[in-house]
Amino acid sequence: MKGRILQLINATQDAGIWDWQVTDALMKEFGLSGAYWRGNTRVTLTDLFSSGIIESVEEKLDDKAYFGAGRVLFKFKLNDFGRQRMRDTALA
Repeated sequence: MKGRILQLINATQDAGIWDWQVTDALMKEFGLSGAYWRGNTRVTLTDLFSSGIIESVEEKLDDKAYFGAGRVLFKFKLNDFGRQRMRDTALA
């Protein structure tokens, strides 16, 4: 699933993609639903962010309660290190 997340983020180039958009795409593609999978995707994005593969380009408060009212939503993009890692692992 990490690989697919990186592909989704990479497809947006420098425009970035919101964490909830990544979650919606994965849940649709893999036929998943529920809070567990939304949370799982968010944890995976946090892992990719903390490892320096993706970076946050915008943040805002969740006013639609997708992850929970008042929580922070993140818009991510792939950085140069992330693109290199994708090439190294044949994801790009």
